[in-house]
Amino acid sequence: MSAADRERGIAQRVAERPALAPGKLREVRRRDLAYRFLAGALTSIGAGGVTLLFGARVGGILLAFPAILAASLTLIEEQEDSAEAREDARGATMGGLGLALFAAVAALTLGNTSGAVALLLATVAWFASAFLGYLVAWFK
Repeated sequence: MSAADRERGIAQRVAERPALAPGKLREVRRRDLAYRFLAGALTSIGAGGVTLLFGARVGGILLAFPAILAASLTLIEEQEDSAEAREDARGATMGGLGLALFAAVAALTLGNTSGAVALLLATVAWFASAFLGYLVAWFK
């Protein structure tokens, strides 16, 4: 097996940094969008079922799951390679941590301050964690 055929190791990163490319939207296949929609719908239905069974507090936690992550990573791995899917999983992990921090700050401040101030504080916490996560992921 040649060096080009071997998959990169888990510690190796992809060469490109994340960038916005609006022109690539035309390349998205309808089948891929259907997979993502189905995965998101099934996750939401599952979270709704858990909410009915165990209450809103438990079900609300499940709504924080990135509903289409599994389908997206599968498609990325299929179309690109495992290294690209791992990079997206790392980004999703950072996003999940930011979402959890947003929820924690909102939960702690919503009862004690005005709604606008609480949401502003939660948004600042989310942005700071996302930015720090980006710096850690790309410049370590």
